[in-house]
Formats: sequence, C-alpha cells, structure tokens
Amino acid sequence: MSFKIYQPDLGEIDPKYNLDSRFLFKNFEKFFSPGPVSAIFNSQSSQLIQVSIDNFDAKTVFKFKLEEMSQNGLHSFWSDPCIFVSGLEVGKLQFSVQGLRALDNGLLSCAIPKEAQLIQRREDFRVPAPPDRAFKALIYFSVGKEMISDIVDISDKGIQLDIRRSATELEVGKVWSGCSLERLQARTSKFDLIIRNIRPSLIEESRIRAGCELYQPTRLNLNEFLSTRTAIQSSRVDRRINYWYQDASWC
Repeated sequence: MSFKIYQPDLGEIDPKYNLDSRFLFKNFEKFFSPGPVSAIFNSQSSQLIQVSIDNFDAKTVFKFKLEEMSQNGLHSFWSDPCIFVSGLEVGKLQFSVQGLRALDNGLLSCAIPKEAQLIQRREDFRVPAPPDRAFKALIYFSVGKEMISDIVDISDKGIQLDIRRSATELEVGKVWSGCSLERLQARTSKFDLIIRNIRPSLIEESRIRAGCELYQPTRLNLNEFLSTRTAIQSSRVDRRINYWYQDASWC
C-alpha cells in the first residue's frame, strides 16, 4: 500500500466505528502483517512522527520503527496525549497511545490499547453482502406481486440489488413501496426504495444491477439499515462473516 498520512478524528467518535475488543489483537495481526507506514499524532502540538509497526505482543506492547522524525524531536511525545493513526484499505484505524517510550534498540513502544476505532473514509460506506444465501431483499410491486432479489452491497441509506432482466421494468426515479430485508423468518420493518442508477451485470448478461436509496425513511428504517451494514462490516473485520446476523438488530 502506498504511504499516506491521515489526520486522526479528534473528540468523540461514533461508537459504530469501535472494533470488537475481543478480536483486537487478531485485527492488528491482519492489518500490520505487514502494515503501511503510519503516524503518531501529538494531540496538543498537532505534530506527528511517521512510524511503521515492527512487531507487537498481545499482552504487552506495540513496537514501532521510526520512519521520519518530527522537526522538534520526540520530547513532547513522551508527555503529551498522542493518537496512533493508520490508513488501511478498510478505513482509518486509530487508538490513543499509552506509555510511549524509546527502547535501547532505537524502536519506540507503547502499550497494546484496550479500545480502537476503524473509521470509514466516506459517510455512505458500502459493504459487500455476506455470502449468506438466506439474506435477500423482498420487493413489492403491487398486491399479490413481489420479487425476491439478491443483495450486492448495502450502506446506511441504500442498497444495490442484482435482478433478473425479465423480472420487472426498471426505471431511474421509480419508487418501490413496502420493501423489506429478510433472512429466514426474520424481516425488517417495511421501507420504500427509489432507484438511483441501473447498469448491466458484469457477471451475467441476463441480470441487471440496480442502485437504490431509502425513500423518505423512518427512524426505524435508518436504524435497521445502519445495524445491518455495521453487523456485516464488523463480522467481516473480525473474520466471522458467517455469523453477521447475530449483531443485526432485526434478526
């Protein structure tokens, strides 16, 4: 991965970005084996030092290799509050640095954090649907007429569907009312979708991809989409994607 420094998000961070504390060390192993050049950000002076992960131990410390020194040296980093931040493919990982110090071999070290956040790079972040054949979208056209559609990906406020060409006429701006997500016997509350874009499937000529957005959603609709997207993303990061539904509010 090419090197890029990301400024940390300061202040209170939405709890939805918290990594599951039970799987922190496994996630660190995945992210930093090997990992990108990262940074330790001084929250008071806004200065930073560029570092890369040398190694880490689940019960003791992170060890950093110093890639580039701060212009004013390292003295303030020992006493001021600092944040570790790293740009990854899945988002921006950050945590508060505790006990930062220099080691005799030229490396820096800090305690393994008890909490960390993985912040997505855009607000409307889409995650691929889990490989769960029971997870579907139920689209209602009229009384007695409905369609079960495969889900390509989902965000906090929208969904991309994989639809058979002959299943229905698609038109940008068309609204589907009374839709729901389902898995086995569980269903979300009903919601409306508006078609925002249509494109051919790259996999099969007989199928079409339809990008849809929640249309005039209720608070419950938004909460259930957020819960679904978060559950899928968290379970994928924690390497337990087959159990994503255990953390979705409506399943």
